[in-house]
Amino acid sequence: MIFKIGWLTLGDPSEEEVNPGPQHARWTKTNVVVEKPIPGKGNKTITIRTSDMVLDHCELTVRSITNDRYKQLKHLCDECGPFKVVCNHVPDGMNMYILDRFIDHSENDKEPPLTETQTGETLNVATWTISLLEAWD
Repeated sequence: MIFKIGWLTLGDPSEEEVNPGPQHARWTKTNVVVEKPIPGKGNKTITIRTSDMVLDHCELTVRSITNDRYKQLKHLCDECGPFKVVCNHVPDGMNMYILDRFIDHSENDKEPPLTETQTGETLNVATWTISLLEAWD
């Protein structure tokens, strides 16, 4: 899966890229519908859609392997946006804000954070969960 957020492309198909693409992207869009009783009709109700425009949400899970990718993701999240997001769900792109990020350094990571490879590249293995919200400015 290739996922582009602003200037950063996740899942670059080039062979030189050691950082994997997103592991999981979950898109949600919830319409607001209210249930109201009908006066004088006993227990009968009616449903009413109360929102004309509902914003897209995306929760993205991605891993960083190198310290460079870790810094790129941290910088991107700190900027907040809005960024143009391009992926298979929105191939023409959608402007989105980064709401929050969660970074996990856990026992499941194959390498401990900040160790060196044979090539001298610094590693920073972590699992990121990034929440995005459609911009409607």
